[in-house]
Amino acid sequence: MIVIDLGYRKVVMPKEKAMLLMDCLESAEIYEERYWSEEDRKALGMTGTYTYHVYPNDTNFSMQIVSDSKYQMAKLAGKSTKE
Repeated sequence: MIVIDLGYRKVVMPKEKAMLLMDCLESAEIYEERYWSEEDRKALGMTGTYTYHVYPNDTNFSMQIVSDSKYQMAKLAGKSTKE
């Protein structure tokens, strides 16, 4: 199994699917919605509340191999509970 770090979350999947996902992510662009406060809009002469942006993805993704035994133990443990 392969663990892929997506920034705020890590996902785990079989190697073949991980390679497909990495190919997709490497060609993806960043899409961003930016909120502008009323004060900022007035200062800039804007009427819209949001602007939308698409730009190249410069984020690095990382992968690591997880052994079958570690994967099975983690799966048995299930979702962690934070107090």
